[in-house]
Amino acid sequence: MQNNSTNSKYNHPPIGCYIDESSGSADDCNRRTIDFASDYGFKADFDLQEDDEDYSQILSDTADDAVDFLNDQETRSFLSWRFEDNSLFLLPNPDSAREDVGFVSSKDQDYPNDDYEGEWLHVSDHGNATLYVREDGRDKEIWSIV
Repeated sequence: MQNNSTNSKYNHPPIGCYIDESSGSADDCNRRTIDFASDYGFKADFDLQEDDEDYSQILSDTADDAVDFLNDQETRSFLSWRFEDNSLFLLPNPDSAREDVGFVSSKDQDYPNDDYEGEWLHVSDHGNATLYVREDGRDKEIWSIV
């Protein structure tokens, strides 16, 4: 598979589904994932043919490497690229955020104290989660999921 020549700068794509192959094949999802990561500079250095004996396994391993590459490019907190059901997603991880941020909202306290600085997670009573970073007394939303 050849690397695309665009080599786009990683531009913090929005959270969501990027390759939806729920009705397609795993090989197609893997090929498209490699192509997607190649747009950001991933290099798949082999010439793989569909009639090769280990085609599916090599393609799968390379797609895993492509996802690892994308995760290395992602600098926003508690976001990761993942395969699920032959699809590629960029998703937040509220459980990881809950464990690692300095403040998590609760029934007792919805918002951190005014002097708090850093990342904090607001979780509604319905389970919706929003990750914020507070700097100089201002909150900036990093991501939100319903």
